[in-house]
Amino acid sequence: MSQPILAEQVVDILAGLVTNRISGPRRRPADALFDAVVGRLRRIRRASAFDLFEADPHGPRQRRALVDLLAAEFADDPTFREGLAELVRSTGGSPDGTPAPPDPKPQRRILFGAGAAVLVLVLAFGGRAIYLRMTEKPPLDGSTPCHTFWALTDTEQRDLMVRAYQNHGQHHRSDEPYIVASVLYACGQNPESTVDQIIDAAARP
Repeated sequence: MSQPILAEQVVDILAGLVTNRISGPRRRPADALFDAVVGRLRRIRRASAFDLFEADPHGPRQRRALVDLLAAEFADDPTFREGLAELVRSTGGSPDGTPAPPDPKPQRRILFGAGAAVLVLVLAFGGRAIYLRMTEKPPLDGSTPCHTFWALTDTEQRDLMVRAYQNHGQHHRSDEPYIVASVLYACGQNPESTVDQIIDAAARP
């Protein structure tokens, strides 16, 4: 099984998800694949590769960076690779790049295939507790990218900024009335930045 080809197929599915092109019975295994990939990238502290890809899923550099990263992870962890290969099959793809044969019961195959692949990933990462941590929503802190910050509610944005300034030792700024507006403006100028990067840039003389 070619690791680069499997990585390309995984990224194709991720692109379909972030552009809302996957629906119906394929959505469940695709969502499981998304959770597994993003959870893995968070665990190895490389989630920024997906954040950049999500912001521009058709950008060749963002796509290539994510494909290369996944191919390297597949080489290091055969169990992770096989779990994602099963999820690719469950969405109707083929990990070796050849067309998948028609299935007389596609929906049933998809549901059972997705369940088996998720079970493999649970076992690979050491049990249910680790899997739950792997698939939870990204933490809302200074590592949050600008495109995620824009999508938060007003309350979530302010709470995030209070925590971020406290983590930077700038407790006095957490009471300022315009901390959210200033970061939203800076994010508009630098959309690929994180909240921490915005705060650091503002602190420079």
